[in-house]
Amino acid sequence: MKNKTYNRKKTMVVFFCAVLLISALFGRLVYLMIFDAAHYQKLAKDLHERERKIKAARGEIIDRNGVVLATNRTVCTISVIHNQIKDPEQVIAALCQELGEEEENIRKKVEKVSSMEKIKTNVEKEVGDKIREYQFAGVKVDEDFRRFYPYGGLASRVLGFTGGDNQGIIGLEVKYEEVLKGINGTILTTTDARGIEQNGIGEKRKEPVEGFDLCISLDYNMQMYAQQEAERVMEQKEAEKVSVLLLNPQNGEIYACVNVPEFDLNDPYTLPESVTVSDRKERTDALNRMWRNTCINDTYEPGSTFKIITASAGLEAGVVTLQDQFSCPGFRVVEDRRIHCARRTGHGAQTFVQGIENSCNPVFIEVGMRLGTENFYKYFENYSRACAYKLGTVTRYANIIPLHNIGIDYIIQSFKY
Repeated sequence: MKNKTYNRKKTMVVFFCAVLLISALFGRLVYLMIFDAAHYQKLAKDLHERERKIKAARGEIIDRNGVVLATNRTVCTISVIHNQIKDPEQVIAALCQELGEEEENIRKKVEKVSSMEKIKTNVEKEVGDKIREYQFAGVKVDEDFRRFYPYGGLASRVLGFTGGDNQGIIGLEVKYEEVLKGINGTILTTTDARGIEQNGIGEKRKEPVEGFDLCISLDYNMQMYAQQEAERVMEQKEAEKVSVLLLNPQNGEIYACVNVPEFDLNDPYTLPESVTVSDRKERTDALNRMWRNTCINDTYEPGSTFKIITASAGLEAGVVTLQDQFSCPGFRVVEDRRIHCARRTGHGAQTFVQGIENSCNPVFIEVGMRLGTENFYKYFENYSRACAYKLGTVTRYANIIPLHNIGIDYIIQSFKY
């Protein structure tokens, strides 16, 4: 009797333990199927779908007359899906032959177990088409875009360039990144648990949206002419660099912005042969110097351009007339120093008008001394106020049409110095 009671108790304990275990499993199942269903649905979707991006064509940069200064070229991105490759050796051999890459690098990527592995980007379209003709399982050839500059180094520091991901690095390319870049598309393919594509389902595509074109105030012909002249002057004067800024004083539109020597926008990471670097830091510094737009980033003495203020102040104050006579022996002594004229032998006797035409230093020194320090400073201060007022007008204009007047940004930066 005692044994039967004992066995009955054991049976009940086992029964209740089994019920408790089954209830826990059932509760867990309910939780996974109802409360956590969205999470596991997403995991299942990620497992069965392969997503490949379709890059959007970047907007073109166009000059004021419709000349395209920056556009796109079609290139390809070569990728492999490990689980779908049927003959790895054949794939490796073909990719090495067509891409001109080392077998070791290709093999490492082909044999890597991953959902998708990029072999090479920015592959010429002709090469991509050849690889596509092999029709290898697991080898994907997706068309992409690479920035192309038809005129090479024309206005290189103004236009700027893009990186490997087609994102702006310097210049207008980065300034108007949000306008130019567009919206990428996607290609979705469905696979089984082993990563094999399901042919019956096919691909789902979300088409990319092209970026907006950017119309700027630069004039191709003026820019080309100014650049050629700057190169000629640099060679004649044996200068390290020459900068030219040509703008419309009525509204601040820039027609030409030259910084020679320019660099090739289609190959922006190649330094000139004259530049030698020993490590990565020196190379980075050298590249930053090469990309620097000296027209807007560097300070410099105004030089002869300031003579406009001196001449207008002298005429306004009545200390000089257009008929006044001056003598230029080639220099003028001021306090403890001798200031030479551009013509060391001197211009001789000349009128004020001729002095302006010759940009003669002694003539303008004489006019400045006639004005006196306080008077000269007063006119300079008034000129600064006039510039500030004009700048305010230009800035309001920029707010109205910001994309069609890139000169505004540059003129604002220039006045800061």
